[in-house]
Amino acid sequence: MLILRRLFYTGISLVLPGMVLVFPALSSAQSKSVISGWLRIGADYTYNETFSESFYRAKVQVETKVDDNLDAQIDLRGESDTHEIELREAFLTADLGKAIDLEFGQSKKRFGYEFQKSKEKLLTAERTLVYQYLEPIGFVGRELNMRYHRKTRDKERSTGISASVGYNEAHDFSFVGHMTRLNAIGSFALGGSGAVKIDKIQEGYQTVWGAGVELIRDTEAHHVEIEAVAGMDPFASEIEKKVGDGKNVYFLGGKLLYGHRMKISRRLIKAIEPVFVASFLARDLDAIGRNTISALGGLNFYVAKQARVSMNVDLQLTSSPIEHSERSSVGSNGIIQMELQW
Repeated sequence: MLILRRLFYTGISLVLPGMVLVFPALSSAQSKSVISGWLRIGADYTYNETFSESFYRAKVQVETKVDDNLDAQIDLRGESDTHEIELREAFLTADLGKAIDLEFGQSKKRFGYEFQKSKEKLLTAERTLVYQYLEPIGFVGRELNMRYHRKTRDKERSTGISASVGYNEAHDFSFVGHMTRLNAIGSFALGGSGAVKIDKIQEGYQTVWGAGVELIRDTEAHHVEIEAVAGMDPFASEIEKKVGDGKNVYFLGGKLLYGHRMKISRRLIKAIEPVFVASFLARDLDAIGRNTISALGGLNFYVAKQARVSMNVDLQLTSSPIEHSERSSVGSNGIIQMELQW
């Protein structure tokens, strides 16, 4: 006990001077910092031999202005699945002027439309079928990268460009680009994505590519997303090189999303937003008959500007490997959650 007591007092004597020095710095930084995030509480059910759970998840994002032209941002996540806090993002943003930024650090690979936005900006509770497939094979997600971002400006600049080069712990390199042109087809914005990945495999390296195109219409009441993506599956292609005939495996996917927000004059509910998403995913174009189709229906109830209750039901039908006309609903899921943003 005497040894423990001495260690305790020694620790206090070491920590207190540091706290005295740090707190004034924190107080000064707070005046230049913005803290945002979200809290989610809910339950989900996945049809896969019957699996369901309740959950709680949170995000805390801190953005600090280092000087007039340099910002630092970190993104912390925690969830009940792991009971751990994860440093999801940490990067610096340099303002080059005229709505042009340069980012460096651990941040998103922005391939496709959904990964141009934060998760809390989506109309669905989770990312859609195609992006659930793209993330494990490395086209989207997060890694160490440097990104050039030229933003769109209403009436001044109709074309926006994002280009990044990245590297991850698996010793893979990626080059991702995205371009958006406002009002390209009537009121629809036209966008395109491209990605080239140099992946390290057992036999050396393989080059992987992906491409996507999108049409987006976003107004106060209506939101439409039409997307198509195609590319090479790095994991399936590597397996083919090891145990198959050495061919590359190519995928094709697409989605149509429509959401309509209706304002209502109720004490508790400010707006109701029905959402519908139809998705298609073929993981191997040489066997396109084996695919997954998804029909997702959802409702968002906005109880405040930054608080909503979401209910999603996603019916996924995957064709059998042997008889393509037979389909299984394994993977279908439902979710209900309360989300509060700040």
